[in-house]
Amino acid sequence: MELTIDPDVKSVAEFMQSSLPAARLVSVAHAISSLAPILWGRYDAESVDALYLAHPQPSINGSAISPRAANEWALPTGAGDGLVAAKDVNEPKSR
Repeated sequence: MELTIDPDVKSVAEFMQSSLPAARLVSVAHAISSLAPILWGRYDAESVDALYLAHPQPSINGSAISPRAANEWALPTGAGDGLVAAKDVNEPKSR
């Protein structure tokens, strides 16, 4: 499991960290939180999980593997690199 930060939250935090003195970061974040309903309350609000636990993306030799079925993984296109391809478990068996 990995602790992951929401990409939008990360972007805002990185911008704030690069633009503000460290001593003001928390105070400015609290002020923005208080002003958010006034500034953007007319827009629909989406739920954001600032931090969440996520399963790390499995990889083979640095290439991500994408899920195809609940218990099956498929290699991405071009992931040859000397790997032996696994047979598709959904493929009909030959006689």
